[in-house]
Amino acid sequence: MPSTYTQPFRVRFDECGPDGAARSATILRYAAETAFAHSAAAGFPLSWYLAHGLFWLVRDARVDLAVPVGHAATLEVTTQVVGVRRVWARRVNAVRDSTGGGVGTVTMDWILTDSSGRPARIPPSMLAAFPILPGDLRRVQEETTPIPPVGARTGRHMVFAHECDPRGHMNNAAYVDLFDDALAALGIDPQARPVSYTLEYLRSARSGETVEYAAWNTEAGARLVAQIPGGPVVWRAHRWSTHRPPFPV
Repeated sequence: MPSTYTQPFRVRFDECGPDGAARSATILRYAAETAFAHSAAAGFPLSWYLAHGLFWLVRDARVDLAVPVGHAATLEVTTQVVGVRRVWARRVNAVRDSTGGGVGTVTMDWILTDSSGRPARIPPSMLAAFPILPGDLRRVQEETTPIPPVGARTGRHMVFAHECDPRGHMNNAAYVDLFDDALAALGIDPQARPVSYTLEYLRSARSGETVEYAAWNTEAGARLVAQIPGGPVVWRAHRWSTHRPPFPV
């Protein structure tokens, strides 16, 4: 199996924001879809995961988007596994337009889980199927969850069935849509480019559950923290439009 896999996409009307350009969550969805297509091409389609009681979940992501992409634009996402550990793998996804120009990069850390949601060791057959490049596998995480300041934008969101993946979890990109909606309420244009996000998925939220969130802006960019009411934090994110060091790959 080649070390890279490329999937084409055409930006649909319903994937665009009010400015006619693809939303940030759209590009994240393309990266996830390309990862699963790569897996299927290597002999591990969704049916294989269902039969073995296994499923990949996104744990961390870094999204860097350089330029806006309009409706009907043709994109190519090239994915590559750049490192693995016992239960998790890192993929780098390069997004390019029809001329080969760089649109952005999505780096995602995936954790393999069993039917109960616990981390599961990656099977040897899967490790053998994907050529792995050497790379820096340090994980970029917040040591503590930031505390929302007085005046932060707060709200509640019930997880709808259409926002969930085949395991019934709120899809990783649906959280980004939630963040961008909160940004718009703060007076920040969620469609502005260039832009970068770091995203941490700490716990799964399921269909029918409610998450409460707080979003606020700082000189270092906007932040959002989401949690089950009275319970654990499920997601935290940081978004900025100024230069930051790249996600390690």
